[in-house]
Amino acid sequence: MRTIGYVWVDALEHNGQFQRELLRQREVDVVYEDVSAKVATQMRPQLTEALDAIGPGDVLVAWRLDRLGSTMSSVLALLELLGRRGVGVTTVAEGLDTTADGGALLGVIAAFTELDRCLSRQKTLNGVYAARARGRVGGRPRALSATNVDRVLMLREQGSSVREIAEQLGTSRATVYRVLDSVSLEGREERDAPSTFTLSLQGLADRHDDAHPATD
Repeated sequence: MRTIGYVWVDALEHNGQFQRELLRQREVDVVYEDVSAKVATQMRPQLTEALDAIGPGDVLVAWRLDRLGSTMSSVLALLELLGRRGVGVTTVAEGLDTTADGGALLGVIAAFTELDRCLSRQKTLNGVYAARARGRVGGRPRALSATNVDRVLMLREQGSSVREIAEQLGTSRATVYRVLDSVSLEGREERDAPSTFTLSLQGLADRHDDAHPATD
């Protein structure tokens, strides 16, 4: 069994010395460290490296749960994934230890993860129905299920490359790019769409051109 330490230094922290010292006291075998780039989308390439290196029977050690992801859903999904792989997780601040309860905690984590997924799917469906009511037909690429779309976003947030995501989900890199592009475009569609007034002016101009064709 190996103990793998992980350090995440966020934008408000000067360095990871405090976390490294805590992990040293826990006598971890190796430490992976990511530092915030102070951008909206935080990449965690060293966390991905740690997940690639860790195996059944190993334990991932972190200062706090929030070191493992920027959202509750990403942390829960990561805990569930590691639990399925037989990897334990311990945190210093919360005193979490998934190796000490015979798997009962992993069952609770799985339940909360499924709840979060259900709520997320419901929000997505509500958005689709609202869009259809407005006469818009949207949606994400159909090549991946809703759950795998969530996994793409989670893995990307954690720093995985497109190639790594495609390999893990057993799909093509083109499909992963379409998912990422569609999520990016969804946020711009409403902002970039021409107004009704603009469309009306364009229609009048088109009808005028049809009624008075240009002559040489």
